[in-house]
Amino acid sequence: MQEQLIRWFVKDYDCIKAPAVRTRYGNLTSIVGIVTNLIISLGELIVGFLIGSIAMISDAIHDLADAGGSTISLVSFRFSAKKADQEHPYGHGRIEYLLSIGFSILLFVVAIQLLIESVGRILHPEIVEFSIWALVVMLCAMGLKVWLYSFFKSIGERINSPILKANGLEYLSDVWATLGITLGLVVGGLFQIPVDGYLGAIVSVMIGRAGYHVLADAISRLLGNEPSPEMVKDIANFVKSYPGVLGIHDLMIHDYGPGHVFASIHVEVDAKEDVIKSHSLIDRIERDAQKELYIQLTIHMDPLLVTKESMALYDKIHTVVKAYDEKLSLHDLRAVKSDDKIHVLFDLVVPYSDRQRMDDIAKAIKKILEAMDPTFEITITAEHSYTGDENIHDYN
Repeated sequence: MQEQLIRWFVKDYDCIKAPAVRTRYGNLTSIVGIVTNLIISLGELIVGFLIGSIAMISDAIHDLADAGGSTISLVSFRFSAKKADQEHPYGHGRIEYLLSIGFSILLFVVAIQLLIESVGRILHPEIVEFSIWALVVMLCAMGLKVWLYSFFKSIGERINSPILKANGLEYLSDVWATLGITLGLVVGGLFQIPVDGYLGAIVSVMIGRAGYHVLADAISRLLGNEPSPEMVKDIANFVKSYPGVLGIHDLMIHDYGPGHVFASIHVEVDAKEDVIKSHSLIDRIERDAQKELYIQLTIHMDPLLVTKESMALYDKIHTVVKAYDEKLSLHDLRAVKSDDKIHVLFDLVVPYSDRQRMDDIAKAIKKILEAMDPTFEITITAEHSYTGDENIHDYN
């Protein structure tokens, strides 16, 4: 059913990196979430008031909050699709993260209110009679929530939407909460045990937990989190696929929201090649990246002198670096002969997880190289990677 809905309502559904297609996916998912949650909420509210169950009413209000979350998703996709303007030259993509924060605050408010109501029911317990209608409604609600979880998770991962993935995660917690409420209503009604208030309190805690996860993810993205390994690999492999590109380094990715990604990278080209030809290659890669990856890529061209001597030196140093730690890499290798010494200079890239040991690692490699060849005078500039532990030099 998911794929059928996509084929009916998402034009060009295969072009998932296109901002317009991403917006269509987001609109479809948000509308499905709004309609489905309103149906569930209406059923639970009616039966909950009829049998006097605070747990069912709490779950119904929770579903209304979910519908509100899908409404926020719909609004965020609309705003994200707005074109860049003079005040916002990088687009409006981060509105999705801001609205995710708004959604998390809504979840916290709902959780606190439901917790207060549930504590009141615990202090003044009431027996909720067993109702077959309540059982039917809750089982239908669970089935729909399982489907919503699968639907939101699938599309959220397909278009890399944090707010859709967050909503999908919340639907999964809803399934367990609804199952708990259903079992509690059945057991409490059949055995005359006042568990309704406790079930409502459990639901309120789960709502608050979901709000925390949504808030943490949105704040992390606004502050500038590590790019996904998939995005790093896509950019690195795309650039290295062009004939004439000898190597790449210093990839930096700036996320201004889905569909608004800017990146910069250094590309090594043969220094003996005509500079106009090399520059045309760089321009072509930048244009193609915009068309195919939907990324605004800025490339710094690094001329690389390729000779037998330079390649032999590179292989020697590269072997030592990789033997020391497979996760290390080097670039911008230069050698200058002076009297009886060879001054070797290069940049050493250390994974971000090892950034505290950068200087110690550089000193150790310098010591090894100078011991291997007394004519070497090594100067190493150590830097940490901005792509996490992904080593873009090793991609083919």
